[in-house]
Formats: sequence, structure tokens, C-alpha cells
Amino acid sequence: MRLSSLARSHVVVRYDDEVPRARAAVERADAEYAVVVTSDGVPLGVLGRPQLAAPGTATLTALADRCPVLAVVGGEPDELHPDELVDLADLVVREGLAFVLVERDGLPSGVVPRAAIEQALPLDLPDGSAVRSGNPDVAALRYVCRKCAPPTFHLPRAPEGDGRPPHCRRVFFHGAMEPDA
Repeated sequence: MRLSSLARSHVVVRYDDEVPRARAAVERADAEYAVVVTSDGVPLGVLGRPQLAAPGTATLTALADRCPVLAVVGGEPDELHPDELVDLADLVVREGLAFVLVERDGLPSGVVPRAAIEQALPLDLPDGSAVRSGNPDVAALRYVCRKCAPPTFHLPRAPEGDGRPPHCRRVFFHGAMEPDA
């Protein structure tokens, strides 16, 4: 399964943009989602068209604070193995995620909705008692920053350059993320 085949269209908008402007950018690009980023390009959350239709918010900052849990998946390699899909599905179900953000080279490259993950699951799912699989060079398959509210998750899928855990994607000062068991 290719991760890019599960991803849906998105536009990137800054957190200090006004909601009507972000809504217009989504409509102009005929995108399904808006990825809200800081001025440095760090993702804060993902908003769908229904969330952008909410009245009464001048900027995306307040709306982004109410974003659901952010889960970021590394987009390299593009091939998503069945065990990685099961691990991703487990996270989506456990945390009640509506979608996950896919990144390539630190930039948003797509948004995968929950429905796409549900449709992609193989019929013969492992029962979870199997030995951990995946890239043996990645210390953990999932990382979490519990200092974020709501928590931020990261599924790197490829080892970091220095072999250390990734830093929090939402707030750099939160430091290293911890493995999510």
C-alpha cells in the first residue's frame, strides 16, 4: 500500500491567517483539508472544511488550539507495509483520530483521513501478539509528546540522522518525544 495513495488534498495556512482567508484558500485549491502551521512551518493541526466553516473566529490561532490530536507520519518510504498500517490504525482507533498528517522532508505532503485507513486495512489483521516488526533501525514505531495538550504523535518510519528520538513537532521547547507503547 502506498501512503501517497491514501492521502487527500490539502493547503498549508499560517496560524495567524484569518479563517475566511483560509477557507478561501481551501476552496480555491479544491482541497479537503487545511494544515495549520506556525511561521516556522511547524504543524499545529489539521482542519477540515467543516471546522473552517465555524463562525466567530478571527484567526486560525484559536481554532488551531481546538484542533484534534495531531499525529504526524513520516512519508519516506512511500510504501506502507501491512504492519505499519495496523500500527497506524491502532493509533487512530486508540486516540479517536479523524486524520493523520503525512510529512516528507519536514513539510506537509498530505492528509490521510480515518476512512482511508479503514478501507486499506487487510482482512487478515494480526492479533497484536506478534513480535514487533517494521524498520529495525527505528528505535520505536511511535513517539508521543504528552506535554502537548492534546498530545502530539509522530510515526517516523525512518531513523533520525543521529539515532535520537524526534523532538516535539508542535512545540520545540517540549524537547524529545517519548516512545509510545
